[in-house]
Amino acid sequence: MADATNMRPEERQDLAGLFSRLKRHLPIILACVIVAVVLAWAVSKVLPRRYTASAQLEYTPQNAVAGAPQAQLSDLGRDAKIDAEVQTMKSLPVAVRVVEQLKLDRDPELRDAAKDFATDAATGKQAIAGALLANMSAARVGTTSLFEVGYTDKNPLKAMQIANAFAQSFMTEDMETKIAQYREVDGRLNSQLEELRSKVERADAEVAAYRVRNNLLGQPDSVTAEQEISSIRGQLASARAEEAAARARSAVSGSTIVGGGTNSPYSTATMSTLRQQRAQVAARVAALQSRYGERYPALADARKELDAIDGQLSREMRDLSRSAGNATQAAGSTTASLEASLAAAQSRLANNVRSSVDLAELQRTAQNARDAYQQLLTTSTQQNAQQSIMRADSRLAAPAALPLKPSSPNVPVLMFMGAVLGLAVGLAIAYIRERWVQGLDTVDDIETMLGVDYFNSVPTPASSIEKPRTSDPAEATLLHPLSAYTEAFRNLATSMSFTVSGVQGGKVLGITSALPKEGKTTTSMSVARVLATGGSRTLLLDTDLRRRSVTVALAPQAQIGLSEVLAGTATLDQVIVREEATGLDVLPLAPTIGTSSHIFETPDFSALIAELRRRYEHIVVDTAPVLAVADTRVLAHHFDALALLVRWRSTPARAARAALHQITSVGAGVTGVALTMVNLKVQSQSGFGDPSYYADYMKDYYAQS
Repeated sequence: MADATNMRPEERQDLAGLFSRLKRHLPIILACVIVAVVLAWAVSKVLPRRYTASAQLEYTPQNAVAGAPQAQLSDLGRDAKIDAEVQTMKSLPVAVRVVEQLKLDRDPELRDAAKDFATDAATGKQAIAGALLANMSAARVGTTSLFEVGYTDKNPLKAMQIANAFAQSFMTEDMETKIAQYREVDGRLNSQLEELRSKVERADAEVAAYRVRNNLLGQPDSVTAEQEISSIRGQLASARAEEAAARARSAVSGSTIVGGGTNSPYSTATMSTLRQQRAQVAARVAALQSRYGERYPALADARKELDAIDGQLSREMRDLSRSAGNATQAAGSTTASLEASLAAAQSRLANNVRSSVDLAELQRTAQNARDAYQQLLTTSTQQNAQQSIMRADSRLAAPAALPLKPSSPNVPVLMFMGAVLGLAVGLAIAYIRERWVQGLDTVDDIETMLGVDYFNSVPTPASSIEKPRTSDPAEATLLHPLSAYTEAFRNLATSMSFTVSGVQGGKVLGITSALPKEGKTTTSMSVARVLATGGSRTLLLDTDLRRRSVTVALAPQAQIGLSEVLAGTATLDQVIVREEATGLDVLPLAPTIGTSSHIFETPDFSALIAELRRRYEHIVVDTAPVLAVADTRVLAHHFDALALLVRWRSTPARAARAALHQITSVGAGVTGVALTMVNLKVQSQSGFGDPSYYADYMKDYYAQS
């Protein structure tokens, strides 16, 4: 197996290249696929037939009362609820119901299957239920509200019965679960109702007690109290004004009495009459006094009458003063009474406000308790009504029917899986062969794995000539000069010649290989022939001392050759053999030349090469394999161009690298590498990256016979 250095570089694995490389392994891949499909078909014939029956249910939740667990779950997410329904369908309690409904604990097959599910904690029915669940499936149908339950069994009738039993048992389990939930909710509601009833009674009792304590048997009227206060304030203002007026009158009356005046602004009708009388009497007194004098008797009588009137006025003034004092005292009493009434009213208002606030708080508490009680009572009533019409959240949409065809083995699926498995195995084999192949395949392999220039590819005659007239590859260039096969040698000759275009005299072109049987001699002969037929003076020199392949093919009768020329016992003209069909000259090797490569190190050999350069335009040298003997390394210094031949997909890359190393170790170099014995038909299908890949595009350009 090749080492890691032989692995294909990642940059070559583009899509077209990868497809091309896979095509070369197509027979193996197809064989693996066919074998796997046949095996899958054979397996499907020996597997027991099993039938699957499926029943469909639809999730149609009942509109539950607010507060019930079902309603909240439905509101939170319909999808989640359907998933929960599917999981409930797969639960052990539902399976146990199926066992009990169909009396499956008497079924021998299920009893045998239940042994795998029997544990210390599991009862016999639970173990059988576990065996049922192993053959049962439940899943939602897409994103709809439907979900289905299926059961698989060897007996189609039994599969149908169990599938329908699962559907019925699920709905029964769902119904009983809902009943239990309703009972639990009902119990909690009754407990809460009793608690709220007690709370309402306590709140009402506290309101009544507060009313009694604060003398609030009637509804407090703050507005009336405020109106009363406003009225008292008005009366108080009037009373205070009246009191002030009375005090003023009393003060004036007192000052008049104290001063003895009779002209007080405060008077009665009597006082007005007396004042008028006094004025008249005073006028008569004045008149008598001025007319008759002080001694006039009528004057004294008039003065007595005036004094009498003044006395009456004084008495009236004293009576008026006493009345003003009494009025002032009465006004003060009224004011004091109104002030007391105002204070009492304000106190009552403050008490009413404080009591109303506390009473309102107690009443709110009592009302909240009554509202909560009423709401819970309504919920309880609705709950009881809902329970009377309760049903399962899912209904049977389609019962299971008797299956007419087996569900397993699924022959198309098995064959498809076999094809996929076969394809995977085939690709794995192709990958291993491709990644660890030791041979070289394309120009990319040559340039990346060997690091030298690529000349061209030399195809086999069978793949490049439609109707070959010979099985000898060397003769094919003569019989099919216009074929792609012969053109490959022209390309190689041209490539080698142009690499040494500046050489004076004839060009020495060496052709070698790393290992034997890589087409070296055929290539040497064909290159020499195409050069000769192209009009170039060409000599083919055989230097393979052990095989003498060129000599055997073109000059089998030769008894003298290269060694005799070097020894001086024969001339070039004596040993050179002319191929009449092409005009090619051949310098053979005599049968008795021996196997020592020292003859190539002599000055005579160097002189011979110089002489050949003067005579010929091209000297093609057929050498021995590099890894087999040292001859090529000795000859390498005489070559103007050296082509290393690599057999297509056969020569290990390590062998080619070893040959390159041996040549470079003596200071020489390889001009380029050519691939030989290429199957052009295969390469045109799978040799992506190589010029031969495009052979189909050029086949009409060449003559095929």
